[in-house]
This record gives sequence, C-alpha cells and structure tokens, in this order.
Amino acid sequence: MVAEGMTVRETRPVWPSGARCAVVLTFGLDAESFWLRLHPSAPDRPKTLSLGTYGIHRGVPRLLELLGRRGLPGTWFVPEHTAVHHPEAVRTIAAAGHEIGVAGPPALDSPARDSPARDESPAGPERVWARTADLLTSLTGSRPTGLRAVPGTLGGEAHPALLERSGFAWSSSTHGDDRPHFLWSGGRRTSVVELPWQWEYADHPYFLYNGAPVAFPPGEARIAAYRDVLEDWKDSFDAYRDYGLCWVLALDPQSIGKPGRALLLEELLDHMRSPGDVWFATGGQVARHWRSLAGRTTEPEGHPERVKAAWSSTE
Repeated sequence: MVAEGMTVRETRPVWPSGARCAVVLTFGLDAESFWLRLHPSAPDRPKTLSLGTYGIHRGVPRLLELLGRRGLPGTWFVPEHTAVHHPEAVRTIAAAGHEIGVAGPPALDSPARDSPARDESPAGPERVWARTADLLTSLTGSRPTGLRAVPGTLGGEAHPALLERSGFAWSSSTHGDDRPHFLWSGGRRTSVVELPWQWEYADHPYFLYNGAPVAFPPGEARIAAYRDVLEDWKDSFDAYRDYGLCWVLALDPQSIGKPGRALLLEELLDHMRSPGDVWFATGGQVARHWRSLAGRTTEPEGHPERVKAAWSSTE
C-alpha cells in the first residue's frame, strides 16, 4: 500500500535482455538542404552552403569512425536533396552497417534553382516520401522503414495514416513523450510507432550558427560552451536511465562532426556505455520491440496522441 502523499513511479518499459534503458543515436544528413530551406537567397551563397558540405566531407567520416570503434549503431535520416547530390556518402553510411531513414518533406522539386521546395498539395508528402524512399533503396539496396519529418511539416491529423499507407513502420518526428508510442489517426491507433525526441537533446540549438540573411538561429545567439552541453547531456542520460526510458539523440554531422564536438560526443558515448546495461539500438529495432509489446502497452487517456484524437473527433 502507498501512503497518502507518496509519489508512485511510472512503470518502466521492458527492454531486450534486461537492459535498463534504450538509446537511439540519430543523425540528420541534411547537408546543404538545411540552409536552402531557410532563405530564398541561400542557393546563391556558396559560403553558407559550404557549412552543409563540411558535414558530408568531414563530419560523416569522423562520426563513422567514432561509432565504428565502439560498435554502436546509428540511424541516419536522409532527405532527397542529399541523396541526389551526395549518393556516395549515403552508400558509405549504409555499408558501415547503419540504418537509413527518410527525412522529409520538403524535397527537391525545383532542380533549376537547386532549392528544396514544399509540395503543399494533399498528396504532396506521400509523393515526396515515396520518391525519397525509392532513391534511397536504389543507393543502399534496402527500403527505409522509418521517417523523420522536417520540423513543422508533420502537422495534419491524417499524417499517421499517411505514413501507414506509405509503408513506414515508424517515425521519429514529435516531442510528446520520452518513451515510444503508437501514432493515432481518425480516432484509432495506427501500426506506426513513434520514437519521440526533444530539442534539448539535439545539437542544432547549441552549436549550429550562421549570420544573416540565412541566419541560424534567427536571433543569432552565441554557440554554447562544449563542457556545459556535455554535462547537461550526461545528467539527462542518467535520468533517462534511472527511469528506464528511451533516449533519442538528434545530431547532424555538420554540427556534431566538428573536431571538438566529436570529442564531446565520444566522451558522452563512453559515459553511456560505462553502466553496461544500456540497449543501443536503431530506430527500427526499437520500433519492432515496441510493436512486440503492443498487447502490454497502450497510450493513457491523457497522452498527446489520445488528446489529438479527441480534438479531431470533435471537429
């Protein structure tokens, strides 16, 4: 019996082989497309675009070497623009044994301007996802099963059903939880598993920077101190492990792939590996595991997916 006023801890998720928690290392291979979608003048600014190119030519090899030495899997989300312009990088990542997922939309719908343009038609996202998945399949020999939507583009209540219809088994696009859950659409639970991530565990807010007019962040805040971010992420991981949750890191080689930041990531990975009870997995592996628990897991009434479903049913 629990005494009045005492707090009852939530039930821990069950992870394979008795692991205490799960960690998914995700990487966005946006390259130049990150900057192209920020401002219409970006295609004419090679200095700005070189920030993304750096991620391909320096960041990717550095991160692959780091992960390879530790035998850790990564999940890399690739937009159409990167697959078109940097196919060898995609092949190299896949050949190293990492998972490839789709990033999008937007997509490269205006080749003449070399700029990712949004397709706003109702069938737009599905068309972009299929086109990107086809291209990645041709490059790697394996069809992607997961997708990360560009921030701000996975908005419609019908999108989970669209993901399901498009053949995606899982997504990592929203922020409403710290454990996997199923996406809902039309008042029903779909078969698509969501792996939520949080902005404070992404490298962009801390390290990515460019001046106006293609400014990031818009307020041009200063780059964070490496040691501060490292200690915060270590403490955050410790808390996720204590609660037995699923920690999703969202990184980009043009940011975390810089030499000093790669050393930061190396120290963080060693900290996470030291307990010996952490399941390092790809997004697809976590989604398959969560689906195997479908009979024992459900989204409670107050869960963001159930709330969203309730909103939709009253519209």
